Amino acid sequence: MTKKQEMYFNGDDCRFCNGMCCRYVTIDIEKEPRSEDRFDEIIWWLFNPNIKILKNGHFWSILVMGKCDNLNESNKCTIYEARPDLCRDYPPEEDGCHFDSIKRLEGKIFNTAEELLEYLAIERKKEWAKKRLENIKFEQTKAKK
Repeated sequence: MTKKQEMYFNGDDCRFCNGMCCRYVTIDIEKEPRSEDRFDEIIWWLFNPNIKILKNGHFWSILVMGKCDNLNESNKCTIYEARPDLCRDYPPEEDGCHFDSIKRLEGKIFNTAEELLEYLAIERKKEWAKKRLENIKFEQTKAKK
């Protein structure tokens, strides 16, 4: 850890914290998705505005955005002394504190189904993704009329 990180995060002192680590949860996707059917499920998840997908190399995760019920208006944990062990152990010391954002997460974050489909169509050259993206955009345009 750098000196700057130690100043803000020493495991016991969270006075500068905005509670970012209490605003999302990551869930590993067991196997790297490859098939259209598997990506179909991920596209469905991305239609929920609180869900993002994180891709880091061959590892994929669901990133669920949402504030913990135990975080108060000042971003302090209201059950700090009784918090679960997962909270006590997070973030791992080697990762350091997340401060104001999740920028420390490495990889690519897909915020929408369209972003994932664009990635699949352009970078992975999946023709089915290109067609789906076109269909979604067509339906969205039609719905606006």
